[in-house]
Amino acid sequence: MRPATLLLLSAAALTLPGPARGQRPPAGFEVVARIPGVIATGINAGGDVVGFLWEEEAERPGVVAQVPVYLEGEAVTRLPLLEGYTSTFPAAVSDGGLVVGRVSKPLIPGVEVDLQNQAFAWDAEGGIRGLGVLEGGIASLATGVSADGARISGIMLFEGHMEPCVWDRDGDGDGWRATTLPTERGLGSNVVAISGDGRRVSAVDGALPCLWTADGSGGWAREAIAGPGSLLPRGVNDSGMVVGLRFDDGGRAHAVVWTRDGGHRQLEEPEGYVKSEAAAVNDSGMVVGMVDGPSGSDIYPRAFIYQNEKMTLIPEGSPVFATATAVNDNGQVAGVVEEADEVEGPAGRPAP
Repeated sequence: MRPATLLLLSAAALTLPGPARGQRPPAGFEVVARIPGVIATGINAGGDVVGFLWEEEAERPGVVAQVPVYLEGEAVTRLPLLEGYTSTFPAAVSDGGLVVGRVSKPLIPGVEVDLQNQAFAWDAEGGIRGLGVLEGGIASLATGVSADGARISGIMLFEGHMEPCVWDRDGDGDGWRATTLPTERGLGSNVVAISGDGRRVSAVDGALPCLWTADGSGGWAREAIAGPGSLLPRGVNDSGMVVGLRFDDGGRAHAVVWTRDGGHRQLEEPEGYVKSEAAAVNDSGMVVGMVDGPSGSDIYPRAFIYQNEKMTLIPEGSPVFATATAVNDNGQVAGVVEEADEVEGPAGRPAP
């Protein structure tokens, strides 16, 4: 199996028609970069990407591993390990190149591992540093960062519960100050999304999807935006539009958006597709994600763009642009193409 390929597309001038399987890319839609072996987890306004590069291990020929990377134009930076840790998982990148995510250590049965997971920040000037935990915390994870790199969103783990958290730059130095956001039942999701301006955060409190808004005096106002189990947030923009997914009674995921004017709404999937996820949204309301057909069918995963109440499947790629994972405010979409030798059978469905 050949690893997937990162596809970076420009959809800034895209005029969105209704969904049509196999349609050609509309005018203004072009491939900006195609990078073999990369899976993107985040993108900034300049089109720089963080994620993982599939790379053969020098010590073990034939063994391919996922290497965490920051891609700035044509330059590839392999992200380092934090001292004492064995893995680095980048999640997002600011416009200035601040990469955030988590580092981890192996779980050893019967042994208490101190800070097995810890949120980190990295940039070319300061290197990698851990963000630590609050008093009583046992682990932390960073899942997002504001465009200016001044605020990081993530998760603070305590014994028996989790809380949504933000880290703010502490003064002019490189220190960070952690604050948990107010909840009623504790964090109930594994992503804490943050808007580009850093003023809005979305996650699940217990079972309720919520939106937190900074009040300007250091506090945060929490509001429930939909019913229990109706939305797992994955992205939020500066206007407070929240996107993500929900699971039906059969365990299938479905893409969902929430806006203050339109409320909570599940996106209609194109004919033949039965699963979907919304991964990210930019400030113009362009939502990206993926749709998929029934298990075992000849309907394979496809990336989509949703805007102005219309969904467009993205046909660019060979054989298929399988998922869109991130989008910036310039309309650049990062996603993953499944290469030809990842597909088996005449139906062209990716192998499990």
